[in-house]
Amino acid sequence: MNINNTSIIEAPRNSCAFSGALQTIENIERAVSIVHSTAGCAAQQYLGVNKVSGNRGAGCTGGIQVPSSNVIEKQVIFGGTSRLREQIKNTIKVIDADLYVILSGCATELVGDDIPAMTKEAQEQRYPVINAQTPGFKGDIHHGYEIAVTTLIQQLPKIYKVSSEKIKGLVNIFGIIPNQDVFWQGNLFELKRILESIGLSANTLFGFGQSVENWKQVSNAELNLVFSPWGIKAAEYLKDKYNIPYLNFNSLPAGFNTASFIREVARQLNINEGVVEKFIETEENKLNYHLKNMTDFYYEYNLQKEFAIVSESSLALGTSEFLSDLGLIPKVVIITDNPEDNYREYLQTELEKLLSLGEANLYFEEDQEKINKIIKKNENELELILGSSMENQIADIINVPIQHISFPIWDDVILEKTYIGYRGAVTLIEDLSTAIRNFNRTIEVI
Repeated sequence: MNINNTSIIEAPRNSCAFSGALQTIENIERAVSIVHSTAGCAAQQYLGVNKVSGNRGAGCTGGIQVPSSNVIEKQVIFGGTSRLREQIKNTIKVIDADLYVILSGCATELVGDDIPAMTKEAQEQRYPVINAQTPGFKGDIHHGYEIAVTTLIQQLPKIYKVSSEKIKGLVNIFGIIPNQDVFWQGNLFELKRILESIGLSANTLFGFGQSVENWKQVSNAELNLVFSPWGIKAAEYLKDKYNIPYLNFNSLPAGFNTASFIREVARQLNINEGVVEKFIETEENKLNYHLKNMTDFYYEYNLQKEFAIVSESSLALGTSEFLSDLGLIPKVVIITDNPEDNYREYLQTELEKLLSLGEANLYFEEDQEKINKIIKKNENELELILGSSMENQIADIINVPIQHISFPIWDDVILEKTYIGYRGAVTLIEDLSTAIRNFNRTIEVI
């Protein structure tokens, strides 16, 4: 290896494909992962993702509790298929579930264990078992989510009867990655609330109340909604296989821009315009009511800040647009996932449409050292940072307040908080205002 051509990332916030798949499966009720890899893989996912994603736990069958073959040197040399067979039987015996998903790690994929054969053997015994090839070298955490989701959609019909008959008003939601999006549960709740308010049924697929039964209904949807680059593959497959159209929003709606999202969905499904507009009017009136109530605070603490935002692509655009509506000015936008070139071009175009951007700069970077350097370079223009716990240090260095909005977050507990939609916009205003006030009071004391 030529070390001069080796790229080293400092403090990366995007784990491997295996982690993405494991945290995807663990957030489906009555679905259990069976890890076929070395002992450390699941523990690393728990410590490196769950513990720094708003301090969420991993449930009774995720994280360090996940069933695992725990292969050692013997299996790596001579093959671990017999060990996997044993683990499948023991897991089914001990844990009652509707679905068991074998997730392969780097070691077992490199030695070529025949995992599909073990899966087929279990299926022949009437066990609801499927498998996903998820070695870490397949890509980062986002690709792991993609692999897990597409595997579920493609392989569930092998063990369960799945209908393609459409259910009126049913829509699937893709592109929100459990745990990697720290606010994923609250985001799904808010999207569900909004869609149900205009007469639709949202199949959110993950979290509270979302089980294998919800995944059996994926092919029954009238429409798929995608909110990040990482849900496109699943939506494309469902379009080709079951003729389900999809809308790609590229980012999560926040505040007043939620209206355009609602109207686009309504047009696609021919929802009564009167119902839609009445809901939007009610929600926007409520949001404006809260904004009026904080007018005095806004001017007292000068909330019209120039800010840097450090987040994944699905959150950066909608949040920047909403804050721009409030008079804040985005100066530095740093995208921490790795979207493809066409999506990067889309983000650049959309951000340039924000008239308040001025001389704002867009970066795609996950290396923490480089992120810090970008912020430090622009410190004379910045009065606020919206980012992760990783930006705490640079916020202290340039002496500005910070609001946590993106992964990783280890110094807050987050259960179902959201910063998207209408309700999330109010919560963001509350938290952001509090952070700025507390920062100013600290300065006054000093």
